[in-house]
Amino acid sequence: MFLFTTPPSRETQPAANPVVSAIREGADRTGAGFDYLLKTAQRESSLTPDAKAKSSSATGLFQFIEQTWLSMVKQEGPKQGLQTYADAINDSGGRLTVADPALREKILQLRNDPQVSAVMAGALTQKNRDQLAGALGRQPQAGELYMAHVLGARGASDLIRAAASDPSRIAARDFPEAAAANRGIFYDKAGRARSVQEVYGVLAASHASTQLAAASTTSGNATTEETPVAEIAAALQPGRAHGLIGLFSTGGSREPVSKAVANLWTSPRANGTRTAALDSGERYFPRVKNDAASSAAVDGARSGDAGGQGRAMAAPLPPTRPADLALPATGSAQAAGKARRGPLDLSSFMIQRSDA
Repeated sequence: MFLFTTPPSRETQPAANPVVSAIREGADRTGAGFDYLLKTAQRESSLTPDAKAKSSSATGLFQFIEQTWLSMVKQEGPKQGLQTYADAINDSGGRLTVADPALREKILQLRNDPQVSAVMAGALTQKNRDQLAGALGRQPQAGELYMAHVLGARGASDLIRAAASDPSRIAARDFPEAAAANRGIFYDKAGRARSVQEVYGVLAASHASTQLAAASTTSGNATTEETPVAEIAAALQPGRAHGLIGLFSTGGSREPVSKAVANLWTSPRANGTRTAALDSGERYFPRVKNDAASSAAVDGARSGDAGGQGRAMAAPLPPTRPADLALPATGSAQAAGKARRGPLDLSSFMIQRSDA
């Protein structure tokens, strides 16, 4: 009889999901991140290997359109044991074709094979990573890699740049074909066309916490430092500080909260304006003397003029003590009103006992 423990179950453990296992194998074979591939497949097909889009030729676990699939089989097929299929694909004026219709259909049907589809998706992810790194001059984030999966590497880089330079621009005007095939991304539920910044946010949101594998070697001026192009991407950087700072920060983890919020935490300047201080010692409740010399020294140091150079700025002081809590000077008369009581004498409440 078991009172405190549960007897081991005699039932066999359920087998692992074959689709998830195929995605893991594809990640291992290509070096792409398993977490990224899994989330991409979940968003694209809900892990349904034979999913078919109604608005385009997208098919399979990762919703490859026909031309993208033929391109990946042509490039990666020889590495994955698909040499025969790769040789049958020809480039005809910039469009990939297969002379034999039956063989073409067989190649396209491979999109429904989870193992082949996952390998091709991993290879496409690495290819998009390298192209985006070269175009942006930095390693792309997971959400930006997903943009490349939807729009292509060139389309993703155009969207990222537009989100930084002209965030209110209507995205459907720049990507009409993608908008027609993905209305849920480019239009809200009311049918309003989203801006490029909104589309950026929609595509990035599903991969905001996705872990990526180690970045592959890139060429050109790409760097490993992640410098966000659009402000909306600041909270998506790996290693970001967690907490409420993510709601306000726009400059990455190296900067304080946004200038708009920092301005609310600074004391007004002499001219009545508020300017967020860049010095870490002046970010929170700075108080400087009101005399003209001190003000000139502070303004000179901030503006970098000759008058402010070489002068040491006084350390910021805490907020001024409220007047009603300030202690009167020794020997001076008490301010108008009732006299302030001294500290409470607890000895008057003590009971004196004598030994009997």
